[in-house]
Amino acid sequence: MNKVISFGCRLNHFEGKEINHLISKKNDVVVINSCAVTNEAERRVRQAIRKAKKENPNKKIIVTGCGAQINPDQFLKMNEVSSVVDNVNKLKKSTWENQDNSPSILNIFEDPQDELPSYDYDGMNVRENLVIQQGCNHRCTFCVIPYGRGNNRSFDPSYIIDQANKLVKKGVQEITLTGVDISDYGSDFKEHYCMSQLALKILNKTKIKRLRLSSIDCVELDPHFFDLLQNSRLMPHLHLSLQSGDDLILKRMKRRHLSKDIFKFIQKCKSVRPDITFGADIIAGFPTETEKMFSNTCELLKKCNITHLHIFPFSPKKNTPASKMPQLSKSVIKNRAKILRKLGNDLMEKLEAAQSKPRKILVEEKIMGHCIGYDQNYIKHQVPAFGIPIGEIITV
Repeated sequence: MNKVISFGCRLNHFEGKEINHLISKKNDVVVINSCAVTNEAERRVRQAIRKAKKENPNKKIIVTGCGAQINPDQFLKMNEVSSVVDNVNKLKKSTWENQDNSPSILNIFEDPQDELPSYDYDGMNVRENLVIQQGCNHRCTFCVIPYGRGNNRSFDPSYIIDQANKLVKKGVQEITLTGVDISDYGSDFKEHYCMSQLALKILNKTKIKRLRLSSIDCVELDPHFFDLLQNSRLMPHLHLSLQSGDDLILKRMKRRHLSKDIFKFIQKCKSVRPDITFGADIIAGFPTETEKMFSNTCELLKKCNITHLHIFPFSPKKNTPASKMPQLSKSVIKNRAKILRKLGNDLMEKLEAAQSKPRKILVEEKIMGHCIGYDQNYIKHQVPAFGIPIGEIITV
């Protein structure tokens, strides 16, 4: 089995690869790289811990990630777990060299001690993530992730450019800029610098063929963003941290946008890049959400044609403001999540049917005479093709 089992976001999965590199010569450990975004995510982590120990009774089970940072005791009290490593120490070589002395859980707000990823190992995919920042300065009422990641810390642009060039030399064709809140990149620098400027610099200073952005918050973006959007090497697909389409719910979530902001942003993007598509994170069944409020979310998704939906049934995280609000029943939450998933599938089917050729697909896998990969709008394709190498961009 894998030495590292990762849950959750792109960032956590990327860090799992880094940890796997750090423990590559160890045969006595299994690392569970946890997620804490929902209670269901934490349940799956605990399930994975029990399964890993059952399948590897003689190996140490070490838990790290956001779940370990936020609530280490829930894992330390499990008989299957040998030790817990926090997010502060998870990427440090010294942490994994001496597992007899596991580091204590540090306060990630006071002393984050970021260990910059190395990208020095082999086995890169043709589409890879590039971490540009850590942490989040915002405190949405439903979210615990800042307590697992700390406040925003932007990595130095020169370091990021160097790593991007390193990835290109290793055969990477597409890079996704990722982090916890990439839209806030540069806000902690003394002089003004932003994510859009960084992305433009990457495109100017490297030969990467395709660049993508992970989840963005449109109200944090500056005017440079629309200069970036005009660059053909930036893929025409954006994923929005939307959460709801109802203004009162957005205010109760302590989000920084209203539904009109999303609509205006999408319309402006389409005016700059007519072929652009959108995805979004949506929480189903947030506390106090009425049928009308839920309907407003569905209507906004349809009006803006937001197709790639990530649906999260609301999960009350302990000690968050949202957990203390009047809760909806589990059956209502489950039903609204089901409706949203169907809506997303319907919108995606319409998008796929309306897509004009040519589709430029980055070949990531080859299975039985078929090439599998994503096109510029992040739509997955499987097309018959022989003799085409992984990493090739084909036009169909």
